[in-house]
Amino acid sequence: MAAEKLTKQRLIHIIVILSVLSAAFFWRTYRYADPVQLHCDLQCSFSIDGHSVHIVTDAETGMISIFPAQKSWSVTEFPAINREDKNGQMKLVFMPDGQSQFTLVINAYEKYVVQMKTR
Repeated sequence: MAAEKLTKQRLIHIIVILSVLSAAFFWRTYRYADPVQLHCDLQCSFSIDGHSVHIVTDAETGMISIFPAQKSWSVTEFPAINREDKNGQMKLVFMPDGQSQFTLVINAYEKYVVQMKTR
């Protein structure tokens, strides 16, 4: 590639892009928080945004249910299904495949690492 002259417009473009990237880096660093660590037996409760959330493990199937849940919540390690129970309450259900730890993602800045005691 041949050397090109650094024009005023190209310099402004470089400075703007560098500023945007720097701002994004510092914003993400400022907003970062370590995931909250939770240790549960076959069932436990904790609070998210002032609402009580329950995690229950079915002793027979090993299926884990998180309720009440929001549609935007996800579990990173396993495919989870949002279900609505008979009361109209959303429930996040998944099969942990023998692992005892999963990460519940609430939003881009809020995560919970849950260590479940299995059977």
